[in-house]
Amino acid sequence: MRLLSLPPDQAAPKLLGSVLLRRTGGRVHAARLVEIEAYLGAGDPAAHVFRGRTPRTAPLFAGPGTLYVYLVYGMHHCLNLATDRDGIPGCVLLRAAEALPGSGLAPPALSGPGRLCRSLSIDLRLTGRHLFERRSTLTLREGPAPGRISVSRRIGIRQAGERRLRFFDADSPAVISS
Repeated sequence: MRLLSLPPDQAAPKLLGSVLLRRTGGRVHAARLVEIEAYLGAGDPAAHVFRGRTPRTAPLFAGPGTLYVYLVYGMHHCLNLATDRDGIPGCVLLRAAEALPGSGLAPPALSGPGRLCRSLSIDLRLTGRHLFERRSTLTLREGPAPGRISVSRRIGIRQAGERRLRFFDADSPAVISS
């Protein structure tokens, strides 16, 4: 699957249904993405790059498919994918997924970005990596598109939280309503 050079609000709904593959410990875990939030880069007060480029946020400027992992409250990892063109820091936050049968993931509903990262062993060591590197341990492939996509306000943020940039599979049990 190729992640297109798209602004995050266009990329997010297209990524719903994609399958995230994580190779770790000799196993391959697979989860279907069902909830994604868009962060619009420098013009978005909720985006980490709102105040400019820093060493921490540099991966967001590195082009589509670059991984940006950060900690919330010093204990929960969150995974973002850069989606926009090189030098343009738009990204999407992967909020929830459904573990695919036989993937060895539990629970089957990976609700919330912290649980998603914990279940897939995603941590700060992956930040700056790229989904499409030859030996990447985290990749993305096409999966079944949702039957119904819903849109709502983003969750858990104060700045620009009213923006309708949360996209989700309306029929997925992994999506927690806000």
